[in-house]
Amino acid sequence: MEIKVGELIKARREEKNYSLVNFAKTIGITPGYLSQLENGHKTNPKLEILLSIIKELEIDLDMLLGIESTNENLNLKIPSLLKLIIAKERNYKVLEDTEILKKMCSIIDKSLECKYLIENKELYELFLEDIYIQIETILKRYMAFQIVKGG
Repeated sequence: MEIKVGELIKARREEKNYSLVNFAKTIGITPGYLSQLENGHKTNPKLEILLSIIKELEIDLDMLLGIESTNENLNLKIPSLLKLIIAKERNYKVLEDTEILKKMCSIIDKSLECKYLIENKELYELFLEDIYIQIETILKRYMAFQIVKGG
């Protein structure tokens, strides 16, 4: 899967909670131009614009240009939203199975429904954190089981 520069910029901008309009204003370009950069409709921006973007978003230039670093673990540099972009195609394949899709929708529905049952925001956040921890624990258990079973 090829990751485009615009996708990296958008993912990092959203991760840093910049709106499109505010970020465009910060780096001195129009929101329309920024949108075109992020969507891949405009390529090859001026160097000063690119430098402003990477400085403001704290993006590693090597990562932005797709240059592999042998000295560092690249996963440490990849923003969490970018990881979602990378996993998107793989997840779509999993969700093509209608039974899995139904189960995932049911899990998400139940998790969202609990927001109305647990009205306190802090408690709901704890609830979501518990779900996350439980999923990690279950995954580790099944991976260990898979190793024991040999595949």
